[in-house]
Amino acid sequence: SSEAVQRVLRSHLGKRLNPSERDHPPRRPKSGREDTQYVLVKPFWLKKGPLDPVDWSEADVPGKSKFILTESMSHNLRRLSRAVAAGPWPVLLEGPTSAGKTTLIEYLASRCCHEVVRINNHEHTDVQEYIGGYSSDVNGSLSFQDGILVRALRRGHWVILDELNLAPSEVLEALNRLLDDNRELYLPDIDETVKPHPNFRLFATQNPSGAYGGRKPL
Repeated sequence: SSEAVQRVLRSHLGKRLNPSERDHPPRRPKSGREDTQYVLVKPFWLKKGPLDPVDWSEADVPGKSKFILTESMSHNLRRLSRAVAAGPWPVLLEGPTSAGKTTLIEYLASRCCHEVVRINNHEHTDVQEYIGGYSSDVNGSLSFQDGILVRALRRGHWVILDELNLAPSEVLEALNRLLDDNRELYLPDIDETVKPHPNFRLFATQNPSGAYGGRKPL
């Protein structure tokens, strides 16, 4: 488990360090152009997006309640920041209803200057909501319109797939190539493979399977 690994690391690498010293951040990464392309979420440097940074725990944000960083939420924020700093891999948060899973991701995105797109899943979710389909444009012509996920892929937004284990199997199958090492999404209707923008990140939340009705193990 992660706790066992952390105990071993602390006993060998951090034997003489107190908690504040272990939380001391490393030197700010260099981006090649400016060294201001990262945001510090202690003790991790996370890549900055195109928006202005907003910290809900310190500022009043219209339409948002003030974010209270309790001890448990600060611990979870650190764990989430570690996952984001580790690389561009998908992150799954599992926990009980109203535990703050989605809000925590939105809070971190706001601090890191990224736009967030949230997709709510249910048993009737259609894969076209994700990838898009043909429809009439403003001129009355039939053309392919990108779905929510494809637009986020192209623009570099952070995406939250809420209640992932409620989604139908065909939706999960369509995400397979995006979730593995390929990190790409195939659009069969137009025979196009979409590679994600460098800023794109994929998150998912779910309640434990078996404890809540309709949730299936992934």
